[in-house]
Amino acid sequence: MTFHVLAAMFGHETNVFSRIPTTRRNFEDSIFLRDDAVLPRLGATSTEFSGLAEAAAEFGWSVRTPLAAWATPGGRVEEDTFDTCAGIIADACRDALARGQLDGILLFLHGAMSTTGHDDAEGRLLTRLREVVPAGVPIAVTLDLHANVTPEMCRGADILCAYRTYPHIDQAETARRAAGLLHRAMRREISPRLMLARAPTLTGLDDGRTTAEGPMTAALRMADAAEASGDGGVLCVSLQAGFIHSVLPEAGPSVVLTCDGEQPDQAAIADRFVRHIWDTRAYNSCTFLSPQEAMERVAARRAAPIDGPIVVADYSDNPGGGAYGDATRLLEAVLAADIGRCAYGTLYDPEAVRTLWPVPEGETATLAIGGKIDPAFGPPLTVTGTVVRKTDGTFVGGGPRWKGVRMNFGDTVVFRVGAVDILICSKRVQCTEIETFTHAGIAPAALDVVVVKSMQHFRAAFAPLASEILVVDAGALCSETRRPPGAPGTVEAARP
Repeated sequence: MTFHVLAAMFGHETNVFSRIPTTRRNFEDSIFLRDDAVLPRLGATSTEFSGLAEAAAEFGWSVRTPLAAWATPGGRVEEDTFDTCAGIIADACRDALARGQLDGILLFLHGAMSTTGHDDAEGRLLTRLREVVPAGVPIAVTLDLHANVTPEMCRGADILCAYRTYPHIDQAETARRAAGLLHRAMRREISPRLMLARAPTLTGLDDGRTTAEGPMTAALRMADAAEASGDGGVLCVSLQAGFIHSVLPEAGPSVVLTCDGEQPDQAAIADRFVRHIWDTRAYNSCTFLSPQEAMERVAARRAAPIDGPIVVADYSDNPGGGAYGDATRLLEAVLAADIGRCAYGTLYDPEAVRTLWPVPEGETATLAIGGKIDPAFGPPLTVTGTVVRKTDGTFVGGGPRWKGVRMNFGDTVVFRVGAVDILICSKRVQCTEIETFTHAGIAPAALDVVVVKSMQHFRAAFAPLASEILVVDAGALCSETRRPPGAPGTVEAARP
């Protein structure tokens, strides 16, 4: 029997404290594809659609892909943009049902999207689909490891599978895992149901990091053991570290069990994970340095021979967490220090790009850069430098994070100030790919220092070439130590 599966992506991680709204244009700048354009563009990438393509080939599915939409994290998604994307998916479901061609649904979501009208956008989307799709049609969902899972999400879905790596390099594998369970559900081999449990803390699981041994890696081993045992009918254990830049009451770490039916010991299994999250809630594998401390460390390391560049990550100004990407405190420290040949990627400043674009390559200019969205995170810096190169800011990611995906930083200028090449770009995008630099003629491996605006994802591509990695908290929007006005701190209640 050929099963008809509708698969769609609609993903955004919303930092509700950002001043920058997320519009349809932001999705179009990243990923916004419809219908027959989806799999040709994304079926061979590192995204979930690669896993979908593999599953469809193995199971002989007939697949319909009405939408693939993903945008750089930022402020709340505008309501009309949400309604457009949700409407595309819902209308495709109605049409497939009318044709008798809908046996299952596979959705690639994030799990931390908020709109201007709703805090739990994914829950709202799933509720909307359940008003269209009968209960007999199973819905499988993949989520980011930083999802804030809500009861409404779990009422709308039958199967839930979250990423198990951070940096997220298992999107395709996660989709493949969800697809396998969806296939079994469509064959009526299993009757999946979801159980959600959470610890009363806003932070935990070491923010989901899997590049160092810690609470998340230990929890994943527990998950493997629970799935292998078959106890409680557990089919899949999904662990979410949560996303703190949210106002959802459900923000924070959670565990979701996808189970075959209802069995009495499922609650006890979930509780083991909750207690692990609680007991390890204070663990943090990162050492956060100030910009000045980081430059002192770099100077000390350069006194001895090093094998590869020192990579400095601007954790708090990471566009991948919804930060503005134009904070200047770390850049100011870099320009004031004698750290050798350095590339800084990237600084979001479309105004500076427009000013520099008419300047011929090789010519000098003086202007203010950065600090234009919220000077509290570092004011604009007036600098004199040389225009080294201009690009359209587009390239194909080499991975592992975004392998095969077209990246778009917008018009980009390489502006050299002293020994520092600053990539000034027109669009906010997290620096995760080596090609961010190489597309502009910069070879990171040949430098002394590489600065990236990223929290953790940069490690997938940059750790192999780095002699050392330093993480800086410069007090910008995604700071671990400085919360924006009205943002929550760590919330703890009585021991679960």
